[in-house]
Amino acid sequence: MSTLADRFVPHPHFASAHAAVIPAPAEAVWAAVQEFDRTGGFENVRAVRALVAVRRTLGRLRNRAGSYDDMPTLSAPLAEDPPREVVHGIVGQWWTMGGAANRFVLRLTQSPDGRSTRVVTETRVLCTDLDARRAMGRYWLLIRPFSGLTRRLMLGELRKRAAA
Repeated sequence: MSTLADRFVPHPHFASAHAAVIPAPAEAVWAAVQEFDRTGGFENVRAVRALVAVRRTLGRLRNRAGSYDDMPTLSAPLAEDPPREVVHGIVGQWWTMGGAANRFVLRLTQSPDGRSTRVVTETRVLCTDLDARRAMGRYWLLIRPFSGLTRRLMLGELRKRAAA
């Protein structure tokens, strides 16, 4: 089955996915996703704020001779199919500890009984050339576990918001 994300990054160089079943109908989960985006949801999760602070500190240390671009927040959606899927995108260079080259995907699938929703969050990275791919590969080895933690925390936050 083709997804909206496949339109943007059908064959990523790097990817990870995390899923959770949330005991709420798709409409409630979709509303939680919209609220999460609108209220800067990651800023409300203490562990994510700590991870971002570490990344910012490393970026400032690494780039002390030049300017440091703060980690960007999620862009406006690139595409969405309410209440099933939304795709966000950010472009840049992760490994410089500045911006990011990333597609963020969120898919919702409602259970047949309508009482729960399976949510999948996916990170897809597409590099522009071989040098970027090598640099991203080194960075991905370091950051992937923390990126996964961030996505799992996001799913937990969506679960709380959808149940409220």
